[in-house]
Amino acid sequence: MFKTLMLTLLVLLSAICLQAVSAGPSDKSQKSADPTTIQGCLKVSSGQFFLTEDDGKVHLLAGGAKKLSPHVGHEVEVGGTPGTRTEDTTSVGGGSSANQFVVFEVKSVKHISDTCQSAAH
Repeated sequence: MFKTLMLTLLVLLSAICLQAVSAGPSDKSQKSADPTTIQGCLKVSSGQFFLTEDDGKVHLLAGGAKKLSPHVGHEVEVGGTPGTRTEDTTSVGGGSSANQFVVFEVKSVKHISDTCQSAAH
């Protein structure tokens, strides 16, 4: 019974976290950095897109899902701006808490190759 309860709680918390990430930034006053591009292997996990550069640096991508979906597993160049997202981690009956993490706000996607450069990706 305890394992089932813990598993249910874990699934519920995961769903809440994904919803918070999908909802976008909670602080609209934050300024984004200048537009830039990054290049690497595009992956998706639990509905979230990630780009891994050749040096192993991983970027969480936000926005542009329709542009990104056809290129999963491909080498791409992504244009956009680095930014931050805030995720509410407040538990029911608990004090207010949040996590802030870095994201890359996608504005454009350029296909480079049908395969990723490194087998490590």
